[in-house]
Parts: sequence; C-alpha cells; structure tokens
Amino acid sequence: MGQLTCSQECLSRAQGAVAAALWQYTDTPIDRPYYVRGCVPEPDEAAVIVALWTGPRAREKRNLFLLVPLVSRGLPVPPRHVVAGPMSLARGTHLFGSVGRRFDGKPLLDGSGLVEGKGRPCLCDDAAEPHGPRGFYFEHPGRPKRYP
Repeated sequence: MGQLTCSQECLSRAQGAVAAALWQYTDTPIDRPYYVRGCVPEPDEAAVIVALWTGPRAREKRNLFLLVPLVSRGLPVPPRHVVAGPMSLARGTHLFGSVGRRFDGKPLLDGSGLVEGKGRPCLCDDAAEPHGPRGFYFEHPGRPKRYP
C-alpha cells in the first residue's frame, strides 16, 4: 500500500468521503453490471474495501471485494479517484491478485492498480467533510451495516 502521510483523523475523514461518494452507486450501477454493495474502512491501513456485486437483475450473481489504497507511492489518493477506479472496470481487462485475506467469505483482491496518488501533502487536502459513517456494507438487502 503506502505510508500514511497525515493524522488518523485525516484518514477517517478521507474514508468517510469515499463512503459518501460511493453511496449513490448502491442504486445506480457504478459500471455495468456492477453496483456498490459496500465501502468498508480498513482500520489498520490507509485503505478501504470496495464491495461490488452484479445487481438484482443479474442471472449470475458475482461479488468483487477490492482493497483500494488511499495512499499510492507515498501520495494520497483523492476520494474521487477511488470512486473513479471501479468505473474503469469495463474499459479494459484488469487482473487482480489476492491480498491473502477474505471478506464476507470471498477473497479480497488487490485494487491498487485502479488508483494513483496525486501530489498533495495530506489526505485531508482533498477530502470534503463527510456526512455520515466512515463506511457501510449491505450484509442483507435493504439493511446496511454502518461503520462509525
């Protein structure tokens, strides 16, 4: 992943900004056929787990769980770039390696290839004040688990 370049408070704020931005894609596909099922903050890393699923109308249900860093090559990844990363899934072939962990029983994939850091000194510089939790995950349809 990368080194955290600012405080834990800034990390929490950035994770909340990513979760708030991804929330709108729980009802609208972020990229056909994928909808956002969750954005879970990683407590020990400057990262989030972006959970995608193929949506309610898909014949074959598929889940992707991507570990997406908020720091890449020592530079912060703006929340809007974390949101834009999964939008590029349909524009090319992406090979994701496993990070050796599981989330909700599925392999956690390395999503670092979807994002790049930008030349700002801190995560706070590009993270709006979040309105809501640091993360969410739909364990069951219609019932999100919230991460404070």
